[in-house]
Amino acid sequence: MRSLVRVGLRPSRNARLSFGVQLMLVFFWIISALFMLFGDNPTNDNNFLYYLFLILALGYLCYILSQNTSVFGTQAYFEITPDYIVQKQGHFRKKIVIPLAEIAAMHIATFALKLTMKNGERHLLDLKLIRRRRNLKLIKEQLHNMALKFDIELTEGPNNRH
Repeated sequence: MRSLVRVGLRPSRNARLSFGVQLMLVFFWIISALFMLFGDNPTNDNNFLYYLFLILALGYLCYILSQNTSVFGTQAYFEITPDYIVQKQGHFRKKIVIPLAEIAAMHIATFALKLTMKNGERHLLDLKLIRRRRNLKLIKEQLHNMALKFDIELTEGPNNRH
């Protein structure tokens, strides 16, 4: 299905440790493992543990690079298609797909999109992960267009409970 708007997200903005801190930690672990391997006696019985530690650190480096950069393609995105709203926040996270035909009301808050479905269910999509203001503006314009097309009640403002 053709995408009307697709923008990349910043998954590291909602992480407990920022991307920079995670990178510093993993490089410290790699350097520590290398010092332990090459600074110790080569016949030491602990070398197996040092190699294991190095492999785990390199694996974690691959994990954080795949989650927070586009090295392996765009893995975190917010997309509006003619029939769906889609949000994916990384490789190992579930994709959220919401059919526009099942939405009764939308509220665009400062950093969130609150959706009320026709069956009473509610969804909250995080908009503060969007990288640029221009992309946020594009998404809001497209949501207004989709609200007109599907006859969805649309409100916008800083705070609204519905």
